[in-house]
Amino acid sequence: MSAAASAAGQQAMLVTASHSPIIEFPAADSESLQQVHAGLAAAQADIAAFDPDLVVVFGVDHYGGQHMRVMPSFCVGVEAVALADVGGTAGTLPVPRDLAVGAVDHLRTAGVDTAVSYAMEVDHGFTQPLMRLVGGLDRYPVLPVFVSCIQPPFVPFARARALGAALGSYLATCGRQRILLVGTGGLGHNPRMLFPPIDEVGPEWKPYHLYGTTQQEVTRQAWIDYEIEAHKVAAMFLADPNVPDDAFGLHPGWDRAFLDAYCGGDMSVFDSWQPVQVVEDGGIGAMEVLSWVAAGEAMAVLTGEAPQERLQTICRVIGVGFGITSAGPALIR
Repeated sequence: MSAAASAAGQQAMLVTASHSPIIEFPAADSESLQQVHAGLAAAQADIAAFDPDLVVVFGVDHYGGQHMRVMPSFCVGVEAVALADVGGTAGTLPVPRDLAVGAVDHLRTAGVDTAVSYAMEVDHGFTQPLMRLVGGLDRYPVLPVFVSCIQPPFVPFARARALGAALGSYLATCGRQRILLVGTGGLGHNPRMLFPPIDEVGPEWKPYHLYGTTQQEVTRQAWIDYEIEAHKVAAMFLADPNVPDDAFGLHPGWDRAFLDAYCGGDMSVFDSWQPVQVVEDGGIGAMEVLSWVAAGEAMAVLTGEAPQERLQTICRVIGVGFGITSAGPALIR
């Protein structure tokens, strides 16, 4: 730890958690869903006690703000608004502008060619962790960092780790005393029918997937309305005990392997993980753990602390393998 950081007592905390739009409207209760609610509440209480003065969200997107006309590997939001998408909460994120610009400069200097947005739009891949872990969209200053993971060709795991490492080194010098790092998404699930890749999406939605709101054929609200109804139908199937588990692409073995690796103290183990194999073994939704790897590496650079598992459960009624991990609070080195 540097003398300045030691004297100031600068600290960091990491929390990662899965998300699911269906948690907002499950068609049935279950023991695993109760475990998820309890796990999220406990993590939120720990975060409130930490009282961060900066929340860095490594988040993902589901054709809310990012589209296939130009899909960046990474993007830092200098200004950001949240959409009322399926499972999402509308509002404005309080992004500290100078800090965000400084992050972009640092990342690019460090060899991570991030995009930058002065009008970032984020969906439930950002807002659900902010609401359920942090306690609101605007409770603390937020630095939104988008990680692409919904569409091949995927970002390599090594590049997500490089993003985390570079951002971690920047955060150590950014002047904030209590930094919360959040990774969101995963674990194993396969929402391919709900958020299809561009080569599989039907012609009725393809203009929106490609061009977002820059085209007139499909409005964003039409897409959001469709997704809300489609997720409600999915919730009914998930609650039906006559439908077998394997119909939903849940992968407890993959979840276990990921968490064991993630909590093992060395994020470089993911450098050899191949996205094609991850999708085959864990479903396309498993690629969201790229955000976990970036957040975990940032925490390792800042403090040397490894994540510890707080929850692993197959939460069928919301359609995901749900995991929660955390590390710290710990002094920044």
